[in-house]
Amino acid sequence: MTFRQIEEVLEAVCTVHNGAYAAVIQFVENNGYRITGPFRESYIDGIWNKESEEEWLTEIQLPVEKISRRQ
Repeated sequence: MTFRQIEEVLEAVCTVHNGAYAAVIQFVENNGYRITGPFRESYIDGIWNKESEEEWLTEIQLPVEKISRRQ
C-alpha cells in the first residue's frame, strides 16, 4: 500500500456511510452544489489495523462548490 499527501480542496462533501457514493451524489443534487473534482477515498481502517472486514472504514470525499442562486 502506498500513502501520499493529496492537494487541499476548499470545500468537500464527505461521508462514511454504506451506499456512500449514492448518498453523496444525492446530497450534492439536493443541496445546490456542483462537483469540482474527482471522488477521493481516505482509508481510515483496513487490513493493516483491523482483523474483521466489517470494521474497515473508508471516508468518501467529493470536492464541491455551492452554486449561487439567482433571484
